Amino acid sequence: MSKEQNGRGSTRSSHGGDDSLSGSRRGSYSLINTASVAKLVVEEDPKAPVVVSEVTSEVYSEDSPPRDWADIGLLIPHEAIRREMTGMERSVDAMPESLDATSAWKGKYFARWYIEYFYQSVHDHHDNEEELYFPWIATKADLPEKLTQSHVELVEAMDVIKGHCETILKKDDDGYDCASEIASLKKSVPDFVSNMRAHLKEEEEVVPTLLRTHFTHQEEEEVVQKILQKGGMDEVRAFLPSILLAMKEWAAPEFYNDFVGSMPPPVSGPLLTKFLPDYDTFVHPMRDAPTMDSEPKLTQKPNEDDGAAGNADADAAAPAQETAVESKPEQTKPDVAKTDVAATGANAQSGCCIVS
Repeated sequence: MSKEQNGRGSTRSSHGGDDSLSGSRRGSYSLINTASVAKLVVEEDPKAPVVVSEVTSEVYSEDSPPRDWADIGLLIPHEAIRREMTGMERSVDAMPESLDATSAWKGKYFARWYIEYFYQSVHDHHDNEEELYFPWIATKADLPEKLTQSHVELVEAMDVIKGHCETILKKDDDGYDCASEIASLKKSVPDFVSNMRAHLKEEEEVVPTLLRTHFTHQEEEEVVQKILQKGGMDEVRAFLPSILLAMKEWAAPEFYNDFVGSMPPPVSGPLLTKFLPDYDTFVHPMRDAPTMDSEPKLTQKPNEDDGAAGNADADAAAPAQETAVESKPEQTKPDVAKTDVAATGANAQSGCCIVS
């Protein structure tokens, strides 16, 4: 993918005082500890946190890389979304023009992935921006109206795709024809992806400059805390594994390890022992089903009891057993207790992986 230089290198503001990322923060934790974010400004080598060649954004380049909390806070969710959209487009392109008894699983698995994971994650992402993040920025800065209007249009497009997927799931397993829905997906998905990529690019061009000009990192941490209180473990289950899988590609190893290592045990426990492994054996095989020659065997780690997400030390130390739970297309999504992540006595910090 070609990249465009953002031309903002000469306009970046210097950091100092309360806005410095090198100072200490308040104790305790939230989604990720500020220690990992504090390392994002490396004066000797500003490219250090990121493998720029693996960044899919068109805003950044080797000559103009992301360098601080304002840039990378956006990349954390955006890189995951772009990679999921690449997989989504590939699957829709590979989808047979119609489904029969031997191929119905291709449509059903993909539809279920879209509704339960992609739609939920991106819809929550937009809601967080519209309800909390953008109004907070607007208290000191003028946001382009197009950013908000784009959200409305993108959500409408996502709803249309969701409707097609819901119809596919209602069809019988014995070969109901979904030719109309598939034809619609082959038109609506590429259109949505193109518009979504343009929207993410515009945010990456506009928002970091507003943050640096009008806010400190600590001020942003405070609004992020409110968003974390709203999201909880449902967003951790649906979106954070995708974020980590993307970061394995674009983030430098030290930054990735710091990011993961700074998560509190109530998050890292279920994330590393269940949600992340499930993405390899359950979530992405559903997304990629239309590209496969034979039906995948979907497996999930077994759900822990209701106290698992809150049993911090035990969950972090004990890996989940390799018991496979086979899933069928009609199975409902895993019953994950909605834990208030931020209510663990945490301090606000840069949890933009759920936010921006």
